[in-house]
Amino acid sequence: MSTRTITREDVARLVDEYQVVSELMASLQAQLSLVNDSIEEITTALNGLKSLAQDSERYVHIGAGVYLKASVERAEVLTPLGASYYAFLDMQNAERILNERLEELNNVKSSLESNLSKLGERAVQLRDVLEQLGIVG
Repeated sequence: MSTRTITREDVARLVDEYQVVSELMASLQAQLSLVNDSIEEITTALNGLKSLAQDSERYVHIGAGVYLKASVERAEVLTPLGASYYAFLDMQNAERILNERLEELNNVKSSLESNLSKLGERAVQLRDVLEQLGIVG
């Protein structure tokens, strides 16, 4: 059985791969954070729609901690369709669109988490090898 000698090029390649994997993980983590924020926002919107059982008056947040008393009608909801397009939809269709978007985002979240897990495993493998070589530690 022969043992292979690790060259400087091999070490440089391992270090480069470790850096790339670490950068990819940071990028995926940032994307995951954005997806989680979007999921939270859509969930809040869905809860808001469901809490409007009938036409009513509510206090609506307009920013900087300021609330305005407003009359809310359930007949139509201005709903984002994507690409900066909006449409007035009835409550059922608005909820359907938001639920579809929520499902898509949850799928993206699962995919990002899976990819992060795989990259994390590879990063651990690379770090272990680099520690054995005395490069990091």
